[in-house]
Amino acid sequence: MDLLEGITIIDFTRLLPGPVTTHMLAQMGATVIKIESPKRKDYLRDGWSQIEGASVFFHQLNHNKELRSIDYNTSSGLKEVMKLIETADVMIEQFRPGAMNAWGLGYKQVKAINPRIVYASISGYGQESSLSSEAGHDANYLAYSGLLSLFIDASGKPNIPAAQVADVCGSYSALSAIQAALIKRFKTDKGCHLDIALCDAVMPLLSLPYGLYSSGLDHRTFNIFNGFNAANYTVYQCSDGRWLTLAALEMKFWSIFCDLVKKPEWKRNDVLELIGTNFPKEEIKALFKTKTSDEWLELFYGHDTCIAPVLELEELEEYSYHKERGTFNSFKTQGGKPLKTIALPFRIL
Repeated sequence: MDLLEGITIIDFTRLLPGPVTTHMLAQMGATVIKIESPKRKDYLRDGWSQIEGASVFFHQLNHNKELRSIDYNTSSGLKEVMKLIETADVMIEQFRPGAMNAWGLGYKQVKAINPRIVYASISGYGQESSLSSEAGHDANYLAYSGLLSLFIDASGKPNIPAAQVADVCGSYSALSAIQAALIKRFKTDKGCHLDIALCDAVMPLLSLPYGLYSSGLDHRTFNIFNGFNAANYTVYQCSDGRWLTLAALEMKFWSIFCDLVKKPEWKRNDVLELIGTNFPKEEIKALFKTKTSDEWLELFYGHDTCIAPVLELEELEEYSYHKERGTFNSFKTQGGKPLKTIALPFRIL
């Protein structure tokens, strides 16, 4: 893809948020130069399944970047880095606020040699807040944002997701901010300093529950998307132990479901009639246990019931939809080892 062809990005990031951002930018055609100090290597290098001295995960996120080891804490190393920055379009860093300034690589220092640069700082709590200097990880950002309070089990205990929600939301926030800043720079010939906080990046995910709260409603009771409240928006286990998602929110889809399972008495006029004790949800659980997941999917195939299988990670690469959409890209390491990585989440038609 050549959307960002001609754009040069200097990447100082490590771990997940920044590397995912620059991986996508590189997939869009940008030239990404990843700089690691010998004293501050990307921690992902030391992960599981080592290939050519780095983890598979590291290769997946960095295979399409130019990797350079430069000790920018030395005068010669700093000079080398500054020479790269002079002609770059974007610079991305992910250290704790103040660290880049201490190393002579802060925004004001970089702007002095390249006033057109788009300088993106990714951090947990932003460059200027009462939590700016506090260490944190994904679970902390979810906790401070309020999102973790929504991921609860039947006992009310918050459950940490098995995927890095805040980190990847931060990647998308950085991606959109950088591209918007580039558009402005093309118009004004001026760069800027972007302050991306991972804790802030998850806030749009609260749009629905916050909307309910702002409307004076108890989101715990009226949130039909939480998998607990509504009988027509949850998961059901089949006789083979596999799970199916049912998301027949609109009554027209719910009615089709009821007809297919020969339960016309389950039809309702409004989704609120399917919430909580208003509907015998246990009857649906029992029904799904009478067939295997494949048998149910065959019954529902071709009908608008909004039912889908809960795929395991091991199934994704060979699943028809993902093969059709090219969800995964193949690449080779420098040593020729074939691997796969996650592709861009859009196409150009």
